[in-house]
Amino acid sequence: MVLTAQTPAPDSADSQRRDDLARIRSRIESLKRMLVMSEKNVATLQEEVKRLNWQIEIAESERQLTTARRDDLARQLAETEKRRATAAAAADHFSRALAARARVLHRLGRFGYFRVLLDAPDVSGFLQGVARLDALARRDGRLLVSYRDAQARSERMLSEEEALKRDIDEYVLRSRRELTNLAALRKHRESLLVSERNASASQRNEVAALADKAERLERLLATLASQSTDESVDPSGGIRPWKGVLDWPAKGPVVETFGRHRHPKFDAWTISNGIAVSLPEGAPVRAVYSGKAVYARWLAEYGNLVILDHGEGVFTLYAWLQSVAVQPGSYVPVGGTIGTAGIGPGRDEPGLYFEVRDRQKASDPVAWLR
Repeated sequence: MVLTAQTPAPDSADSQRRDDLARIRSRIESLKRMLVMSEKNVATLQEEVKRLNWQIEIAESERQLTTARRDDLARQLAETEKRRATAAAAADHFSRALAARARVLHRLGRFGYFRVLLDAPDVSGFLQGVARLDALARRDGRLLVSYRDAQARSERMLSEEEALKRDIDEYVLRSRRELTNLAALRKHRESLLVSERNASASQRNEVAALADKAERLERLLATLASQSTDESVDPSGGIRPWKGVLDWPAKGPVVETFGRHRHPKFDAWTISNGIAVSLPEGAPVRAVYSGKAVYARWLAEYGNLVILDHGEGVFTLYAWLQSVAVQPGSYVPVGGTIGTAGIGPGRDEPGLYFEVRDRQKASDPVAWLR
């Protein structure tokens, strides 16, 4: 009897497992494409947390693939061990059969199978002996071939078994590395989330500070406007006819324009009611038109601030001053020095912040200057 190894046929569970792995691989590729697109965006803290979440999901999916591959290798190893056991049993069976045949030949003595021919009484017996001898030789040949095949299968299965064990060891090490990487990513995400919460709180505080700053100035201007008159401060006439031809309060590059722009401290759009001009510290700042100094002192978020009332509901504001050269209630002629440029609260470079208010509404200062 010849023993052969049987290979188990794939079942529906294998097909389901392949489909699951295909879905995981597809998800990994999708996440990687999203990462590439995300990296082209501005690297904000929120975007970094989002990318990190994708990296964690990729790591978890790749770990699932590694675990699934390791499980497949373990199943293959178990099947290989069974086939090797079957092949080893077959080789042992054929080995015992060959040993039995060797003992028979030994008992037959010096001439072995040829004694069948030598003992034939006649030609017919000789021919029958030849036929028997041929059948015996063929059977022993098949037995030897079967033994060699079984032995070769056993050795091949042993080699595959050793290779599978090495692969499993490699996947176990890879799984451990991926677990370590996953733990590091999660820890980094937790740290970023803490930073994001702190940044959000800081941003809320800064937004509140900006709101307070705007409300404080609006209340001040409302009070000053209620105390002003519609008459021109300058006997020669009001400021309106000179809109577009007024001299600048100081010459320098504009570093912050009027209107909507991104706030430098956090990623948000804000509205600037004036312009910022970069100036050397101590540079003189002059009145763009004659007016009455209705405010000349410190105001939170603006530093030293001078407000001139030009009559007819028009005010000009000069902030971030290092020093103030006018007194509240004093008359300031056109081109008169009202102070010197300084560094405003929360800023790093010296300059001047300049606003124009027309009936309490912010107006683009550049439209008034030449």
